[in-house]
Amino acid sequence: MPQKKLRVLFVEASQDDLQQTLAKLADNGYLVEYQRVEDADAMKAALLGDHWDIVLCSYNPPAFGGLEALSLMQSLSIDLPFLFLSHNLREENIIRAIQAGAGDYIFKGSLNRLVSAIEHYLREAVIRREHRQMLLELKENQTRLHALISNLPGMAYQLLQSTSGEVTFPYVSEGSLALLGVPPQDLVHYPAQFFDILHPDDLGSYKKSMQASAKNLTFMYWEGRIKSLPDDEIKWINLRCCPRKMPRGVQWEGMMFNITERKLAEIEILRSQEQLRELSAHIQDVREQERLALAREVHDDMGSMLTAIKLDVAWLGSRLNNGDPALAVKIRDIENLVNRCAAAAGNISRNLRPSALDCFGIVTAIEIEASEFEQRTGIACVFDTVDEGVSVAPNIAITLFRIFQEALNNIMKHARASQVKVSIYNRKNSVELSVGDNGRGLNEADRLKPRSFGLRGIQERVARFGGEVEISGKPGHGTTVAVSIPHVPIASEQQQAPQQTLF
Repeated sequence: MPQKKLRVLFVEASQDDLQQTLAKLADNGYLVEYQRVEDADAMKAALLGDHWDIVLCSYNPPAFGGLEALSLMQSLSIDLPFLFLSHNLREENIIRAIQAGAGDYIFKGSLNRLVSAIEHYLREAVIRREHRQMLLELKENQTRLHALISNLPGMAYQLLQSTSGEVTFPYVSEGSLALLGVPPQDLVHYPAQFFDILHPDDLGSYKKSMQASAKNLTFMYWEGRIKSLPDDEIKWINLRCCPRKMPRGVQWEGMMFNITERKLAEIEILRSQEQLRELSAHIQDVREQERLALAREVHDDMGSMLTAIKLDVAWLGSRLNNGDPALAVKIRDIENLVNRCAAAAGNISRNLRPSALDCFGIVTAIEIEASEFEQRTGIACVFDTVDEGVSVAPNIAITLFRIFQEALNNIMKHARASQVKVSIYNRKNSVELSVGDNGRGLNEADRLKPRSFGLRGIQERVARFGGEVEISGKPGHGTTVAVSIPHVPIASEQQQAPQQTLF
């Protein structure tokens, strides 16, 4: 049987009693390391100078020991099992010893209970040490957590909504003063203050998010404005919390952060984007006006001049019927050249601004453009659906036409298609244009090309009118560009989430 080590501090005046106790322990398999003390100074030095498993103290007044020794150990705040050994079993001594804090009182004349008592109180000592260690670690963790929460750039909190709908804050960190302008204890005692400082325009969305989170026990994420006390300073806050079911209702644990700077930056970015859209729209308008002016100049001025030249050449030809044959050949060459120039001028004029668009409308203009594209490229253009009743404002008509031109241009350059399908449909609230091909298709890399201005241009044109664009395609299965533009243009800023300003 392996021996068990035991370190014992004896407070004992009798050498015989000490040897009897050591023998009892040895008989029960204990290898004892001990020190014997007989006065207060020696006991104090031993307790402070070494580590012991247990104190066995003689209760035999008037010698040193008994309650005086127990009081000495307690005054040093040392937690060790402390057992009295005595030849006297007077009941009042036993009661007094136990009340003073001794673990047990054992009769020296019969040490049968000694080993079991020692083992019992050693186990208790281990449990106490582990408990103290756990409390110490818990306190350290609480201190770290408190320090962490106190230094966060925001506010940690617990919010409880009872089954009756009452809202309370079981816990609020110190960050509430900096974030909300409300001391944590005030928010705990008067939770209605939180709803008072929420911006009136955002209070409804907060309550809606909170109700949805409580109903489904889902993570709550909310952004909105508050009127921070005491001067009603407007701030943007970000609130993130997790709910859990409690006996009294639903409780959230989460964080609130001040996101005013980030939100102001987002608003400024949105404002800049809108300004860029307005500038892009203005550039498109100016470009279309310039194209219209150039088309008219080419058609009217250059066309009339070429017609005049052709008439003059014809007049000269009529005067040279019997003249030099070489001159007649030259005149015919000039006539052919003038005809080619007139045709080129007509093409330039139509490219700048198709007259069919202004004279006959968007459907006819698209049909003519598709026919010319088919003649130029050999790629068949098939009309799936053509609603002849399409009638849109001039600025929307030219936008649809330019989108159609850009789609055909992309097909010619990249698609390797043999057929194009076109549909244009006039719905109740919008006009829809779809251009699809049976080419090599579009992958994600094509969409994200740094200089893919064609597709971006289409998206910008449609966004100007509050419309929608869907560009779909798979490698080997062709690409389709579908746009929808409302009959009554919606300002692009209304297409985004309503912009909440800081005020």
